[in-house]
Amino acid sequence: MGDIKDNRRDAILRSVANVLRNSRLSSLTIQQIADELGMTKGNLYYYFKDKQDILFHCHMRSTEISLRALSDAETLGRTPPEKLHILLVRHIRGIIDDGFGGILQTDLDKIRPAHRKLYVSKRDELERGVRRLIEDGVKAGEFQCANVKMAGFAILGGINWIPKWYRPNGPFTSAQISEQMAGFYLRGLLVAGHEWRSDDRKLSPTSRQPDLADTETWR
Repeated sequence: MGDIKDNRRDAILRSVANVLRNSRLSSLTIQQIADELGMTKGNLYYYFKDKQDILFHCHMRSTEISLRALSDAETLGRTPPEKLHILLVRHIRGIIDDGFGGILQTDLDKIRPAHRKLYVSKRDELERGVRRLIEDGVKAGEFQCANVKMAGFAILGGINWIPKWYRPNGPFTSAQISEQMAGFYLRGLLVAGHEWRSDDRKLSPTSRQPDLADTETWR
């Protein structure tokens, strides 16, 4: 019985992600979520207490995906650049593909203090992981970075903004976006003489490589 309920809760959270793709978070309602699932609000309340509870679990699901990316990076990568590349690509794809990225724009005051504390602890774990990989690269002589903490904030902050401009029906896939953005961040950290190469032919569907500032192209 527990597995059935957990599976249903997972389906509900994914429906919230679908709603978030097409709706402003501030206007998200329990009724919208229920309509997306084809269920009544009463049935929805069987799985979650209220909207705050749903938002908290979306936050946690998003963080779980990112922490899994961190674990994969530390296991599969051989060098600091490789590890950071794996983390960034999988973190970005998790935000885009699973749809929970929209939740990252939520004001944390909208969830209960106890839940907020738990989420922040997981978020901080990811931030420490990013800083650790950058620090390892600096120690190995592969990265140059005067302020590791600031670099970590800049990278994660930029990634958190992706849901604001990404469109699933746009000309670029999540794989293309994640590879290119990871490459941008890595090249900004690498010391002179070190290169990070990607096959740019796979990253653009046209002969023109778009600029990130050209948001309409990416939409």
